[in-house]
Amino acid sequence: MKTNKYIQKKMLDTLGGMVDNLFLAVPRVLLPFKPKTHVMDRAAYEASVDFYIDRGYTGSPASFFALPDRAPAYQLAEETPYHEGMCQFWTYSSRHEPRNPNIRDRYLAHTNNHTGWLVRWTHSDRPRPTVLCLHGYMLGEPQQAWRMFNIQKLFDRGLDVALFVTPFHWRRAPTNKAERGIFLQPDNVAMTAECVGHAMHDLAATCHILTDLGTEQIGLIGASLGGYNAALFAGLSDRPAFIAMMVPAINFSAPFGPTDIKLPYAVGPDLADKIQRVWTFHSPLNLRPRIDTEDILVIAARGDKLCPYDHTLALCRQWHLNRCHFLTGGHWLVFNNRRRGAAWYQFLEQKGFGANH
Repeated sequence: MKTNKYIQKKMLDTLGGMVDNLFLAVPRVLLPFKPKTHVMDRAAYEASVDFYIDRGYTGSPASFFALPDRAPAYQLAEETPYHEGMCQFWTYSSRHEPRNPNIRDRYLAHTNNHTGWLVRWTHSDRPRPTVLCLHGYMLGEPQQAWRMFNIQKLFDRGLDVALFVTPFHWRRAPTNKAERGIFLQPDNVAMTAECVGHAMHDLAATCHILTDLGTEQIGLIGASLGGYNAALFAGLSDRPAFIAMMVPAINFSAPFGPTDIKLPYAVGPDLADKIQRVWTFHSPLNLRPRIDTEDILVIAARGDKLCPYDHTLALCRQWHLNRCHFLTGGHWLVFNNRRRGAAWYQFLEQKGFGANH
């Protein structure tokens, strides 16, 4: 009986992985036709990579990140009624400065990204414990997040809910559509490092804004890239009441990485090694959590090809996490969604984010 169940699970994991592979096949096919965004010659690119090694960031990743100690200037851009509360769109001035001088001008040329966005579904009577949602790669549109995180259900439980818009996503995206995926660039690892640093800076700024607005308890839930950002933030800040990661990315080395990209010049073993070090130094695997491990929930899928299960398992073991649930299926096709929902809502109850708070 146990053997049959094991085989059944493996088959479902394989099926879920097949769906992921179909999704991954599209960028692989289109890769030769993708507009080239790599504009540096070899010497300039190696200098941009060396910056993180020479400054010691690859050896001490936490030293790379600069989190603000107060809220930036922010304002209410839009407000509409939402059930018995309001849906609010807040903007703020992102004060983040890229560390790497070799790419600073190019990074800051994207002016849409200078303005941060925080979307908030809030009850009108008083500030409530808030679930802050962290979206996935190339997502971030509020209505999309509303469906993905089942925001209405959280709101009906008496909680406030908010959406953190990651740098270079939604209204922060580049005006040039060819650069819309700029956050993850295996052909420019320095730009990705700066994007991750920016995400952590603005996520901390968002928490300060919510605190200014009266929120005392903030819990984070992140999916896919949002799971990466949530895990990384857990290694940098003790502000969150909890961290929940759904099919999280943990290490960007798979399914795509620098080794999958052909640069316009020869890359020898030494440069290839340095590129890989810079591509992975900001992984949550290189940090330790600053919140209690009992306040961390992980839900992943064994057949996941986008955010490989092996990486998530490594984090659970390295951080000695007890609240880890591994489901059958892949990144998109998960077969025991009820178990995922039950684990998530039970976790909320245990963390004091219960129904009708």
